[in-house]
Amino acid sequence: MVSTFHGLELGKRGLSVGQASIATTGQNIANVNTKGYSRQQVNSSSSPSLDIWTGQGAHTGQLGTGVTIDSITRVRDRFLDQQVRDHSETLGQWQAKQTTLDRLETIVNEPSDSGLSSAMDGLKNAWQDLANEPDSLSAQAVVKERAQGFIDVAQSMNKSLDSLKSELTQQSTETVAEANGYLKQIAELNKSIVRDGSQSNDLKDKRDALVEDLSKLMSVKVEEKANGSYSISLASNNQALVTGEAVSEITAEDATNTPQKFGGKLAGLDESLNTATKYQENLTTVVRDFVQANGMSGTSGKDQALFIGDAANFKLSELKVNYEADPLEQQAATGKTSADAQSDFRKLVSQLGAESQSATNSVANHSAALQATENRRQSVTGVSLDEEMANLIKYQHSYNAAARLVSMTDQMLDTIINRMGS
Repeated sequence: MVSTFHGLELGKRGLSVGQASIATTGQNIANVNTKGYSRQQVNSSSSPSLDIWTGQGAHTGQLGTGVTIDSITRVRDRFLDQQVRDHSETLGQWQAKQTTLDRLETIVNEPSDSGLSSAMDGLKNAWQDLANEPDSLSAQAVVKERAQGFIDVAQSMNKSLDSLKSELTQQSTETVAEANGYLKQIAELNKSIVRDGSQSNDLKDKRDALVEDLSKLMSVKVEEKANGSYSISLASNNQALVTGEAVSEITAEDATNTPQKFGGKLAGLDESLNTATKYQENLTTVVRDFVQANGMSGTSGKDQALFIGDAANFKLSELKVNYEADPLEQQAATGKTSADAQSDFRKLVSQLGAESQSATNSVANHSAALQATENRRQSVTGVSLDEEMANLIKYQHSYNAAARLVSMTDQMLDTIINRMGS
């Protein structure tokens, strides 16, 4: 026989589920603008039925006992999560390269009235004026001043390139430390999630946010274990980074020696360092060829060349003007001419412009791909106020109906208990 209070139990369970659903909907609405928040939902199912005797002889029927809450879970799509991480890694790599190429364009500063190309033209014009007036002291002084101006521009560019390379090295070291910090925080959250249970939704949101920040720095694969913890490894070679609470930190030496193993911003910084080094070497070659075409000697003196420098072991930072040279005569070029050196510099500028434009386009393309993937993910995991408001009304009606069931059962029990005996 069914318990007299069966209806109360049914209503109570309905009230519990309705209350939990309304509270969860309120949580979603409150966090509609919270970065990294995943929409939550109440998962419920019919509670086990009771066997009762029916008019079918030995056969029994089953009477429902209401509803029960199975779990309150986040709405996530792990495949979209991985796509977002992949796009973030590629975008982080290209952004690092684009930033460096933008800096290089600023350093080269072409086309410009104060750049290296203008300084080359200025010295060329000064030589032409001196050729027209070989005995003019003022024309000789102009040649030397134009040569000094050329050196000042070239050495300033070289110094800026040294600073850029130093900054890139420092950024790489800081990025490694940042990545290790994320790995430690993820391991700590793994520990908390395993301790508190696999339905620790807020902790999981925080962990996923950290994983996405980490994916901008390096390319990672994520595997969720049965106990709710994450195992994180490098996508390139499956090297373990986080296993439960254990962390395998990366080192700056690894990031420098094998940058492509990591991908992301770390690889982009290393590629940027190589790019800066390449352009500095090309600049040094252009300057060496140009000064040799205009006359360079290892020592100063009246009968020596316009520039002082070591042709065999040329260092741009040690290049000087021979102010003692008198009379000045432009030496015949034994290698490349001044025009050849200027042509090489124009090629350098054109190549830099093309690389910078390519990086800009790549950043734009990958940003668009990341945004499109993020939009798809938000359609699954994000909070829609319209949907939550509709759910709120639905759960409110459900709660009211369950409350009405309790009131009706109470009235029935009142009739049985208090009125049947009168």
